[in-house]
Amino acid sequence: MPTYRFKQVDVFTDRPFLGNPVAVVLDADDIDPAQMQRIAAWTNLSETTFVLKPSSGEADYRLRIFSPTGELPFAGHPTVGSAHAVLESSILPSESRSLRQECLAGVLPLTVEGNGADRRIFVRVPEAKLLRDCGETVEAISAALGAEVVSSPAPMAIDVGPVWLVVHMEDVDSVRRLEPNMAAIAKLSHDLGVAGVNVFGFPSGDGPAVHVRTFAPAAGIPEDPVCGSGNATVAAYLSKTGMLKDIGDEYVASQGTEMGRDGEVFVRVLDGGRGIEIGGRSVTVIDGEISL
Repeated sequence: MPTYRFKQVDVFTDRPFLGNPVAVVLDADDIDPAQMQRIAAWTNLSETTFVLKPSSGEADYRLRIFSPTGELPFAGHPTVGSAHAVLESSILPSESRSLRQECLAGVLPLTVEGNGADRRIFVRVPEAKLLRDCGETVEAISAALGAEVVSSPAPMAIDVGPVWLVVHMEDVDSVRRLEPNMAAIAKLSHDLGVAGVNVFGFPSGDGPAVHVRTFAPAAGIPEDPVCGSGNATVAAYLSKTGMLKDIGDEYVASQGTEMGRDGEVFVRVLDGGRGIEIGGRSVTVIDGEISL
């Protein structure tokens, strides 16, 4: 029975059992895609990743990313958590300051800042593309979420590998109180061709500048605790609508509070919105082997 090194990493936190967990299978070159999908369904996490040798000379390693229902071209917290696992397991030198990850979305650059528990890993996400303004669906979105959303600027479908619908709510407390109709969110996601819905609001006072929640029941994930690609699309929305000027090109977003999984995503918007980096801390909570 073959065995593989296995880690479960909590991402966007430096404390175990918070943030968003990702399962990482290392040295997975001889695991076939059907087995990968079965493992991802078994872990029952929002994503499970498999680290392989790169097929491109431009990359340091290759990553395949699976949700419980299918493979993804890119996802944020799996990328950050897998890079943490790659460094911790000495696939690459632990003191590396830059990494190049190959995935279905291409070869993505990562940077490493700080050391130990304060180490933060950033990835420059695939270029954000505004697919469409979804203003005509505001009533349907509000009905599915069970609360009124802002109609101007309108919700937008934005592609960063996965496609997310980004929705603004005027009152951050309404974001926190949301209890969406998951069947309606799943139908809306199918109808609009998106992975799910990112809802955000602006907290007052000190602390994180943005609070985000992510719902993706169509992908088998009713609520994702802390979503990296989702936060990237929120940043793209803020940039495209001119709202970014109110909080600055670098900010911290909070997510996961409602699930008891408090996380922080560090966001940077570069080159006038043409580039977005998301990053954060990670901590390994399981370190062992998986048998197939």
